Amino acid sequence: MKKIMVGVLLTITVILCNMVECYAEDSYETYNEIMMVDGKLMKYFTEEELKEYYQKVKKRQFWGINVYTVNQNVEATYISSTLYNVENKGDTDVSYELDVVVDVSNKTTWSVSGNLSGNAKGSIKSFKTDLAAKAGIDYSNTKTESRKETQKLKVTVEKGSRAIVYLMGSARITNGVCSAYICFVNVANCGFEYFTLVNQYPRMEKRKL
Repeated sequence: MKKIMVGVLLTITVILCNMVECYAEDSYETYNEIMMVDGKLMKYFTEEELKEYYQKVKKRQFWGINVYTVNQNVEATYISSTLYNVENKGDTDVSYELDVVVDVSNKTTWSVSGNLSGNAKGSIKSFKTDLAAKAGIDYSNTKTESRKETQKLKVTVEKGSRAIVYLMGSARITNGVCSAYICFVNVANCGFEYFTLVNQYPRMEKRKL
């Protein structure tokens, strides 16, 4: 019996080691600013809060994942990046036609937190569908690929002024913590976060020099 259990655990270890991938899946965490109408991003959870949340997912089971959702589908706005910063120090107005690349896909990306081992990352990856369902995310409709289109933007920069063009938009955020079990062994404990991009558009701001 002991040899059988050792063999099972070795098989599981090999499987998990081959399931490692890099998190987060996309770059929303590099956005300049994300403003939620309520709650906060996973990266701002305190140690005290995480300790409280993890107590809610410590439920031993043979196989599966326990999930505690802290924020579910909370509306948010964001500024992703600055595209152009144009100065006009001359004596006349200057006009430009700029190419602005906008992400037009309604996609959901996700990330997990903590200094996770390869086995832990592989465990969460293997339970990804279950995690999404228990967190209230429609996994069948989530997409990680970007679909972009180029838009033309006409900009007039008045003399003695600066024009700043940046991307912004709205999103929905779901986050919390989870624990994964395989053969009654707790193989992963981590925070998770889903970022659903709703729309994206360019915005221009002008300032005097």
